[in-house]
Order: sequence, then structure tokens, then C-alpha cells
Amino acid sequence: MGNRISKGLSQGLQPSRHPLALAIAVAMAATPAWAEEEAASDQEELQTIEVSAEQREDVYGGDDFGYVGQRGLTATKTDTPVRETPRSVSIVTREQMDDRASISVADALQYTPSIQANFYGEDNKQDWFVIRGFKQANAGLYRDGTRTYSDGFYSWQIDPFSLERVEILRGPASVLYGQTPPGGVINLVSKRPQDYSFGSVGVEYGSYDRKQLSVDVGAPVGDGHAFRMVALARENGTQVDDLEAERTLFAPSFKLNLGDKTDLTLLATYQKDDSDPYLQFLPGEGTIERNKNGYISDETAVGNPDFERFDRTQYTLGYQLDHAFSDQTSFQQSVRYGHIDIDLMQAYSLGYTEDLSVPDGMGGRIPVGQLFLDPAGERRDIYRGVSTEDGEADTWTVDNRLIHKWSFNNIDHTLLVGVDYQDLSIEGKDYASDPILADGNSSVTVPLPGVGALDDFTFDVYNPRYSTNPVLLNSGTFGRLSESDRQTRTIDSYQVGGYIQDQMKIDDRFIVLLGARYDHAKQEFENEDSGVEYESREKEWSTSAGLAYLFGDHLTAYASYAQFFQPVGIQQIQDSDQLAKPIRGDQVELGLKLQPEGVDGYFNAAVFQITQENMPSGSGVNLTQIGEVRNRGIELEAVTNITPSFSLLANTTFMDPEIRENGDPDQVGNRPEQVADTLGSLWAKYSFLDGPISGFSVGSGVRYVGKTYGGNYETLDVPSITLWDATVSYRWKDFKFQVAAKNLEDKEYVATCSSGGYFCWYGDRRNVIGSVTYAW
Repeated sequence: MGNRISKGLSQGLQPSRHPLALAIAVAMAATPAWAEEEAASDQEELQTIEVSAEQREDVYGGDDFGYVGQRGLTATKTDTPVRETPRSVSIVTREQMDDRASISVADALQYTPSIQANFYGEDNKQDWFVIRGFKQANAGLYRDGTRTYSDGFYSWQIDPFSLERVEILRGPASVLYGQTPPGGVINLVSKRPQDYSFGSVGVEYGSYDRKQLSVDVGAPVGDGHAFRMVALARENGTQVDDLEAERTLFAPSFKLNLGDKTDLTLLATYQKDDSDPYLQFLPGEGTIERNKNGYISDETAVGNPDFERFDRTQYTLGYQLDHAFSDQTSFQQSVRYGHIDIDLMQAYSLGYTEDLSVPDGMGGRIPVGQLFLDPAGERRDIYRGVSTEDGEADTWTVDNRLIHKWSFNNIDHTLLVGVDYQDLSIEGKDYASDPILADGNSSVTVPLPGVGALDDFTFDVYNPRYSTNPVLLNSGTFGRLSESDRQTRTIDSYQVGGYIQDQMKIDDRFIVLLGARYDHAKQEFENEDSGVEYESREKEWSTSAGLAYLFGDHLTAYASYAQFFQPVGIQQIQDSDQLAKPIRGDQVELGLKLQPEGVDGYFNAAVFQITQENMPSGSGVNLTQIGEVRNRGIELEAVTNITPSFSLLANTTFMDPEIRENGDPDQVGNRPEQVADTLGSLWAKYSFLDGPISGFSVGSGVRYVGKTYGGNYETLDVPSITLWDATVSYRWKDFKFQVAAKNLEDKEYVATCSSGGYFCWYGDRRNVIGSVTYAW
């Protein structure tokens, strides 16, 4: 698997270097023997686990028990046991999210293999992931099997309280889902009506004055019908001074029984965010590297909290239809309409004013920073750009699936034939280029011809003072901008695809999975003010194949191959007239899945190689495509309810991401920026079911993210980080009292840097959430 992998494995098990990896390896090796011993000595306990496993047949997660999910839809779009799927699949259950008090989807995936979640730190606009060494935001985010179609700031952020489980398919998935990133697909499964009455009311209070009220109630209505209502109201501060957020959520759903063979589930959501934008862009000098004035505080707001805003309203309406023509043939249709309104104004650091220069009109540049703005070289002042967006987006996703099962010559077939459609339309206003934020109450003097006095755009990041009259300046002329300078832009994107897949089970031992898909994707861009128009059309075939062998009921060996493609969007390559090419590539994977007898859980090991062509770097006018990136890796995962009292999650990943081809030869052989080559986590929870402290539960976990680089030249190191989380809860009658803490040691750290340290982001400090929940 390459020298780096071998070195990582040999060093990763040394306690002095990676104690977390050693703990995970020991836990994964010891758990099956321990669990089997307990099962053999306590038959009553074993029966309890087995009954619970039998109840876990709902692939929508309504009956998940503990930390283990045994069946899923994401990998095959059919109800398939995870052990019979020749791909790497993980399931994050509702109980996992509750125990760790997950505040975002990215937060919920912190203990999942090969996922570098929240690598920018927490963000209230969208969730960020690196999966198997490849960065993705909402491009690979799905809800109930259909894409949450996003573009730029028009991105969906789903509150985890509305979810029953999260299923993660690692690696390419274009055969079933069309344009997807190479790292994998994250499928969010919504809470749905159940065939029994239930409910819960919860209140939370936590760090940064976090206050939340939540409700989740449901009941059957009439003959085979049921409803559910999920609601939430929250307001909170953040670790950054004066940045606050509010969220309101409603998610009603109805299950209608339309006969013995037809079910219709109606799903709707409404989510309103009235917040300050949280994600902080900071200079590397003063964060990852010391400035002559020290380090910039991670509490400093680099923008202007009274000026910045992030208002988003997002809602969806949809349904899932299930109709059985017979015991062998069924039809499923998933439809969702979504709408986003967004109003964003967010400042970010562009660098120190001493480094600012402007064109001299003759091919050179004038160092105005050194000459006029910071001639003493104090390096306290920065200048700031502003991201703005005001508009709306509409999305449609439709997925039609016909499933037919039959047997012939000891071969059981599950044939899936589908056609899906995805559409995204955006109309928004923005400036031609990001403006500069300045103080309209003061000025600076730049004694150059045609310049003179300007609105003061300097900002002392070590002793911040926020203007009562913030104004926006043109980044080229430094003249003031107004609302009338915004330009109206429209983006229209759609994809239609047809796919076919056959799952074959031969003699109850061999699993063969074959799939193929054809897609037609189109994107159109128009600037209504400048008249600039672009159009991109892509037609793509994707294939996949998998082979698995079942050694009895407990061990599965598998091999798989899958392709992917993903349009980059309507963006031009830097210094050219060419539009960015779609990302393409494939994955080869080998793996083992073990479910020991008497153990409610699974142990997985996988090796993989993903090759990606046309990987983008940078954005906007600085977009480049750096050629080919290859990542080889090894994953180990354990998820088990060892006893009804004790649950364990453990995983570790060693990877070798490498830039293989590039226009810049100095980057070839290097690791892509922001990508860690070693990840690991370990979480354990113990519940006292009897005795004097019956009702108490304690849980604790540790997360490790290896060193990353702040650029593709491997010249700026971002140190590795190990974080400790913990939770304690007590159940009394129908009440649950819980305190959950993340980053318990309150470590201050830099989560990641990019562009050679031009931008850096602080990670999340200690966050403690206390809650009281009444459930019936």
C-alpha cells in the first residue's frame, strides 16, 4: 500500500506515538473474545440482545437498538443487511447522536471511520467533511435517498434533531446517485411516523448561553395511519465574541395507509436561521504561526458583528410512495421540493495591511502597505474582504425505483431499475468581486495620483474596534459601493439519469453486485447585468461491481469497484477561457466484515484506492485543476453493543493521499492541503441497569486527527490534535438528565489552514450542554 502506509501502520501502534491507535487496536482485538465469553456465561443476556436484533428490521431507523444498525438502504437502494453489502457502510444511530449531544451533522460523524468532520471548525451555514481524503461539503449530502442539491452559499444544513439515523457509504456512488464526490455519500434519514404513540419534550442549556426547547411526538391515527411532529427552538452564542445564532425548526410527517399494498409517507420541514455568520477566516501569521504581537485570540470577531448577518429560510415538501404489485415486484418513488432564501454579509481577513500592494499601471505593483499603511512594520492591522449574497434557490429531486425479485438455479436476484431527476435554480444578487470592509467614520491617506484619502479599511486584529458606520469599497478602486452595484446572476442545473443494478445471491454464499448508469447533466450561468453567459453539458456512463463471499453467518470477504463523476460548476480555469472539467475517477476496495456469534455488533476492515482526475484547487478567479490525486488507505471499525449495559465504537484510518499529476511539478508527490493521513476515535458508554446507581450512564471518547498541511507544497504544518469528549446521564422514571461535553480539556488549536497559510481556522473549544428530557 505504499511506504507511507507501511510506515503509518508500524508507527501507529507504538504507544509513544499514537496511543489512540493502540487503544483502538486492542479494543477491536479483545472485544469479540470478551463478548463471546459473556454470551456463553449469561444466556438470558444473550437472548435479550438477540430479540433486540430481530426488532431492528426497520431500515428507516425507527427501531434501532443501541449503537448498532444492521440494515440499510444507502449502499444498494434496497433493504439489504450491511454484512451482505460489498462496500464500506457505517450507520450512526439516534442513540449515538443523543449520547454525544450532536449539534450538527458534522458533529454527529466525528466518530465515523475515514471522516474528517468540521475540519474548518463548527459552521452554522453548512457542514464540512473530508471523506477518504477528499474534501466535500454538501455535494455528497442526501436526505431520505435523494440529493440535497446545493451550490455555494445556497447550501442546506439539516439539524440532527430531525434525524433518526445517518448512513454513510464510503467511496464512489455515481451508479445509484449520479454526480457525487469520490469520498462517499452521507444519507440523512428523517424521523418518521411509527405505529405506536410516543413523545418527548426536552430543554437544554449550555456553553455560550445556549438555550433550546425541543418536542418530538407521534401517534397512530385511524386504521394504519400515523403522524409525527418534530419541533425545535434554539438561541446560542459562540466562542467568538458577540456572534449569536437563532434557529426554529418544524418537521411534520404523515403516514397514510392506502391499502394492503400501498403506503404513502408525507414529509415536510421548515427551518429558519437568524444568525451571525460563524466561520472565521484568519491569517496564518498570528494563528498557526506567531506574530510579533503574539497570537490572535480565538474569541476575536474578525468582522463586525453588528454589520454581518446570515439569515436563511429553508423548507421542503415531499413524499415517499411504496407500492407492492406482488411479493416479488414493488415500486418506490421519492419526491422532494426544496426552497432556500438567503441573505449573507460576512467579513474575512485578506491579510496584513503591510503586505498590500496595488497595480502601478505599467505591469508592476506599488507596496502601499509598506509605504503608507504600516510603514513601521507593526503588523497589527489587517484588511478584510466581505462575502455577500442575497437570493433564493429552488430544487426538485425525483427518484423512481422498480424492484423485482426472483430465483433461478439457486441464484436469488434482486433487480433494481431506476430513473432519477435533480434540478436546481438560483437567482441571487452579489457584487462582481468581493468588496473591502471599511469604517465610514474615518479615513486613511494614500498619497498616490488619483487616490488620496480613502475610507479607513484597516483593522487592528489585536485590539479590535468595530465601526458604527461600516461601508463597502470596490476592491479595485477603493470607491464606495451601494446596493445598486450588485449584479443579478442566475444558475440553472439539472441532471437526469437512468440506472440498473442486479444483486445476486448464489447458494447462500456468493454475493454478486453489478450496476450501470447513464447521466445527462447540464448547467447554465447568466449575469443579467453584464450579459455574460456560460453553458456546460456532460454525458457520463458509470459502472460498479462487487463480489462477496459469506463464511457462514459471521464473516464476509468482499471486493468492489466503482466509478464516479462530479461537475465542478460553471467556473473558469485561472488565466484561460476554459471551463472547469468534471471530476472523474474510480475506487478499488477489498474488505472483511465480521459479526461474531453472540455479539450484537460488527467489526470491519477495508483497504481501498481512489484515483481522482481534474481535482480542483482554489475557487473563483483563482480556480485551477491540479491533475490527478490518488489515495490509498486502510480502515478498521468496531461498532458493538457488547452487553445491554456496554456499547463501544472504535475506528482508525491510515491513508496515503498523493498528488500524482500537476502543472506545478513542485506539488507532485505531496499530500493535498487540509487532508490528514491518520484518523482515529474511540467511544465507550456504560449504563448501570441495576444496583444502587441504577439509571446512571457514563460515556467517554477520544478523537485524533493527524497532522495536515496548509498548502499543496507541504511547507506549512498544522499539528495533529487529540480531543476528549465525555457524557453522564441519569434516567429516573420517564425523565433523562444529561450533561455532555466536547473538548473537555478546552484545548485551543488550529483546525486547518489553506493557501499556504493565507487562511486559517480555529477549532472548537470546550462546549458543555446540559439537558432534561421527559419521554413517554
